[in-house]
Amino acid sequence: MDDPNTTTDRSAEPRTVLGYKLKERIGAGGFGEVWSAEAPGGLMKAVKIVYGYHDEKRAQAELKSLDRVKELRHPFLLSLERIEVFEGQLIVVTELADKSMADLFDEYAAKGEPGIPRELLVKYIRDAADALDYLSREHNLQHLDVKPENLLMVGSHVKVADFGLVKDLHMQSVSLMSGMTPAYAAPELFDGKPGAFSDQYSLAIVYQEMLTSLRPFPGTTPAQLAAQHVHGKPDLAALPKDDRAIIAKALSKEPSVRYASCVQMAEELLSRQRTTTKSVRRIELKSRSSDDTIARGNSGSTPDFTAVVETGGLPFQAKDIETLDPPDFDAETSAVRPMLIVGVGATGNRVVHQLKQRLDSLHGSMDGLPSIQLVAIDCDATDLGKLTSSEEPNPLSSNEAIHLPLERPEKYRKEASSSLSWISRRWIYNIPRSLRTEGLRPLGRLLFASHFETLFDRLKGAVEDIVKPENLATTSSTLEMNPGTEQPRVFIVSSIAGGIGSGMTLDLAYTIKLLMAERGLSTASVTGMMLHSTNRRADDSGLG
Repeated sequence: MDDPNTTTDRSAEPRTVLGYKLKERIGAGGFGEVWSAEAPGGLMKAVKIVYGYHDEKRAQAELKSLDRVKELRHPFLLSLERIEVFEGQLIVVTELADKSMADLFDEYAAKGEPGIPRELLVKYIRDAADALDYLSREHNLQHLDVKPENLLMVGSHVKVADFGLVKDLHMQSVSLMSGMTPAYAAPELFDGKPGAFSDQYSLAIVYQEMLTSLRPFPGTTPAQLAAQHVHGKPDLAALPKDDRAIIAKALSKEPSVRYASCVQMAEELLSRQRTTTKSVRRIELKSRSSDDTIARGNSGSTPDFTAVVETGGLPFQAKDIETLDPPDFDAETSAVRPMLIVGVGATGNRVVHQLKQRLDSLHGSMDGLPSIQLVAIDCDATDLGKLTSSEEPNPLSSNEAIHLPLERPEKYRKEASSSLSWISRRWIYNIPRSLRTEGLRPLGRLLFASHFETLFDRLKGAVEDIVKPENLATTSSTLEMNPGTEQPRVFIVSSIAGGIGSGMTLDLAYTIKLLMAERGLSTASVTGMMLHSTNRRADDSGLG
């Protein structure tokens, strides 16, 4: 065989191990690599080749763990079919799964979802909990390496796999822990003292990450993670509110405070799902006239309506919808203030463009309004190009448009260890081929971080221009209004459902406030406008 400490090349000629024809390497870690393989008779199996020779420390540790579980049978434990030494290496043959839970998460992330849908995920967590409790309750064993990669999809269920760290809690001394995964490890594992509730802690972290894409402890190094698990408070803000207390209990530093079993934790999640899922039956518009039809008389009057939203039998009545008259305006007493309007993404930029069309139609052009600046930000060059095209009426100028291209994953992977260490690698690996955010908020923040200097310089120039006294005087003359305070007003317009807009709006607002504060300007008038539209395209949203 090849050097056991060298990663096997996928492109190498197929090899045969114990009569199994290795087909494709489907996983690799610190202890070994796993291949899909064809068994005699044509059945497909998974073959794990443990690094090092069978009498070396890591192979011996795995062999001891496997000896503890090889006779166990449970519908949600991946079955072990063969454990042998071949050419000095430990070989483990198991049933072949369809994919791992990590792979399933990646599939949903690629479709723009934050994670695995809750109803489906809770079902899978319940399967894993049943298997882990079987190990603990019936055999006093803890898996100690529960993570998405070790929860495997077989048909419509999850099976717990990879038993290389399984420990018997009856042992007086338990050696830890070369091979544990710090991101999911319970605090007691860092002291070498696993207990009956250690796997529950790991399963709770898996649940949050697979649902939201965010772990409760964000550390990126073993030292950071150890400190956070032992002393830190988990960040559960990404979870639905009804889940937070459940996961907080499972992540208690004191093991005895956790649930009595993994299944009990999973059942709590299932119970919350049943009690909090409300069916929105319908939305009705009811007339206050004697019958429930809209009166269409000749009087020209508009009927009075109450919007009734029925959810779980508890109707919510909206306030009467009123049409507001334009505000009173007196040119003699009103004064001009500098103004910056920033659009982010297709919806926000459409608003900015329509505003420019209105101003141009009223005043001929924006040239006479230098204290009113417009900025449009997008990663989509095509959408931005339409707004700056000469074929478009009153197009945005090149100075008003900022293109922030989304790069291919390879570029960000090189930076991930430094300036981009805050973003999960899953988002970088799943950047859409279109190089658009496709509604993924983390990619909007990624654009902000990777193009910060460009944004900073352009926004700094815009803030400086709108507050110049000569520009304020010119704008006042064009509008035939008195020049007012130099304290500007800033509006950031984006979509609450968009990737680039909702991903960077808060950081953008903070940056603009920083720029204003550096010039001694008040930051009180920075306003965010987060719009929500239907699923029609932004350029057909009727914003005009």
